[in-house]
Amino acid sequence: MPEPKKLEPVDYLARGILSGGALGVFAALLGITQSIFWSCGLGMLAGFLAGATLAGRAQKG
Repeated sequence: MPEPKKLEPVDYLARGILSGGALGVFAALLGITQSIFWSCGLGMLAGFLAGATLAGRAQKG
């Protein structure tokens, strides 16, 4: 059985940005925030930071 491909740091960042932006849009659509653009941008920023954290932890372990 072949080993799964190890993710690169850019993969963690991209996944974090996309999922954070999607969560921000869902929050705006559910009425939690007023602006869809602001919540999407804030979600993308939070996703970037989460992806950077995961990438750093993956490099160490």
